[in-house]
Amino acid sequence: MDMNQNVDPITPQISLFAIGRFLLRNAKLIILCVLVAGIAGVALSYALTRYWRSEVVFAPTNGSGGMGDLGGGSLGGLAALAGVSLGGAGKRSEEFLEYLRSQGFTREFIQKHNLLPVLFANKWDAHAGKWKTDDPPTLSDGEKRFSKKLRQITEDRRTGIVKLSITWSDRELAAQWANQFIAEADDALRQRAIAEYTRSLAYLTNETANTSVVELRAAIYKAMESELRDAMLARTRDAYAFKVLDPAVPRDFKDRDSPNRILYGLGGALLGLLAGIVIAASRRRRTS
Repeated sequence: MDMNQNVDPITPQISLFAIGRFLLRNAKLIILCVLVAGIAGVALSYALTRYWRSEVVFAPTNGSGGMGDLGGGSLGGLAALAGVSLGGAGKRSEEFLEYLRSQGFTREFIQKHNLLPVLFANKWDAHAGKWKTDDPPTLSDGEKRFSKKLRQITEDRRTGIVKLSITWSDRELAAQWANQFIAEADDALRQRAIAEYTRSLAYLTNETANTSVVELRAAIYKAMESELRDAMLARTRDAYAFKVLDPAVPRDFKDRDSPNRILYGLGGALLGLLAGIVIAASRRRRTS
C-alpha cells in the first residue's frame, strides 16, 4: 500500500434525523425565543409612528383644446409666433403631469402652506416658534422629503387614470394635502393658460390691424375665435387640467399604511427562531 497516497478527509454529515432531534431537545428554549421576539416585534410596531395613505384618483385633460385642429400653413406659423401650442392632446396631458411632479410647484406648495416645520417637526420648537438647530432645513430639503417620502404619483398608461397619494402620520392632513395638491396645480395651470391666451389674442388683434390680405385676415379671425373659446373654457371649467374622479378621504384610524403589526410580529418571530437555534447550539458546544 502506498503510504504517500492522499486520503480524503472524513467530513461529518448532519442528517435530518439529527437536526430534528436537536430541535426537539431544545424545543422549549426555541419556542420561548420565538414568543418573546414576536411579542417584541408587535410592541415595536405600536411604539413606531403610524402612517396613513390617502389617494386621489384623477384623469389629466387636454386643457381647453388649443389650435391643433386648425392645421398648418400660414395659420400654423402665425400660431407659433403668437406662442400658441399646436401639440396634440397626449402632449398636453404629459405636460400637465410633469408640472404636477415638478420641483418648482412642489416648493410653492410647501412654502404656501408653511410645511417645513411640519415635515421637520423634530427640528422645530413649536413653543418658541423657531428652529432648534443653527442649520435649519431649506426649501430644497423640504421638496426632497415631500417628493420621496410623502407624495407618490402612479399612472396607468392603458387607461390614462392617475393616482396621487400622500402618506403622513396625520390621516386628516394626508387627505387634505392630496386634494389641495391637485386643486392648486389645476388652478396654477389654468392661470398660466389664461395668460397665454391673453397674449395670443393681443398678438392676433395687432396682426389684424396690420394686414390687408383677405385670406390672412380670415385665418386670423378664425384663430381669434378659437382662442376666445378656449379662454372662456379655461375661465369657466371646474377642472381645467385634472378631472378628479375620486377625491381623497381620511383613512379609518385602524386602516393605517404602516407599520404593519403582522409583518413586525412575523419578523420578530423569525429572528427569535434563529436566536433560539444559535443559543441552543452554543449551549450544546459548551456542554460537549
